[in-house]
Amino acid sequence: METLRKINEVVQRANIHARGTSLRQRKRRDLTRPSAKWIAPARVGREQGTALAVVLSTIGCAHALSDAGGCTMCSYLLDGVQEQPTSEQIVAQFKSAMMELDMKNGPLSVKIYTSGSFLDSNEIPVEARSKILGIIAKDDRIREVVLESRPEYINDSTLSDIRSILGDRIIEIGMGLESASDVIRTVCINKNFDLKMFKDALKTAKKFNIGIRAYVLLKPPFLTERDAIFDAISTIKEARALGVTTVSLNPVNVQKDTLVEKLWMKGNYRPPWLWSVLEVLRDATLSSDRWMKVVCDPVAAGKKRGTHNCGKCDNNVAEAIRQFSLNQNPNALQNLSCDCISQWKHILNHEDFSLIIHR
Repeated sequence: METLRKINEVVQRANIHARGTSLRQRKRRDLTRPSAKWIAPARVGREQGTALAVVLSTIGCAHALSDAGGCTMCSYLLDGVQEQPTSEQIVAQFKSAMMELDMKNGPLSVKIYTSGSFLDSNEIPVEARSKILGIIAKDDRIREVVLESRPEYINDSTLSDIRSILGDRIIEIGMGLESASDVIRTVCINKNFDLKMFKDALKTAKKFNIGIRAYVLLKPPFLTERDAIFDAISTIKEARALGVTTVSLNPVNVQKDTLVEKLWMKGNYRPPWLWSVLEVLRDATLSSDRWMKVVCDPVAAGKKRGTHNCGKCDNNVAEAIRQFSLNQNPNALQNLSCDCISQWKHILNHEDFSLIIHR
């Protein structure tokens, strides 16, 4: 444990150095407007519907603002603001985003993101949280609500309030499990919580019939392509055993002012292949009991900073992944091929040995 702690300290220092002065360069924003909002087709429960995603402008993730420096691959803190918005301003942001659902038919899903944790009262005051959930509760079209939080903010009092306001709607809390391995989560991701904290938060959520959407990271830094696939597969199996309601597979994309970007710029990191994403999703469907959803929306797919193959097949593979996420039909992941698959297989077979020889 002492060795792990010392390695983590090195990663944290490198992480903070990579971020540099970027936090002081955050853009000035209208505090009554969200950082982002969009609508997209989505699976709502077992039906096809529409989802609104809104990213609220807040001061950002407490973990990223702390001396720990945040996660090695994440720059979402840069979407935040330096000045803490008032409760009224945060509610105004949400109301602005809700206009996207005008004239939309149900069933609807509303996904509320921040640069950190929606359940952190220092980031989203309790008054603002209650008013936002109250707006949702008045709209009968909305059948699903997805919130995001780190595990330390998930407790009986908060979840009791949420369930009381939202009634019988489907509620999920997205939580960045990332890896079932405490070593990988600590050294490669700098997540700053262990598997026990995740399990405790999940147990608390179950008491209020609130689901957990576990984010699983594909290819954090310092892992080979092969090891990254194995880790994601084992993490999804662990998540299923624990009883999460949804797994969201997130292939790493190279974000600005992160440790991952520094490694990538030096040629020491490559985002995962789309073939690797398919490999993990196919394994998940083979052992799935169809009770747990598995979804993936690969950010920057086909681009050099995102998950990609050779360029010729990227769009087709990425679209198949999105279709699978929408309809949960594993057939969408079949019959995909390209000449570059042989290069991917070669990397899986030889990358580990090559690193030993050359480094």
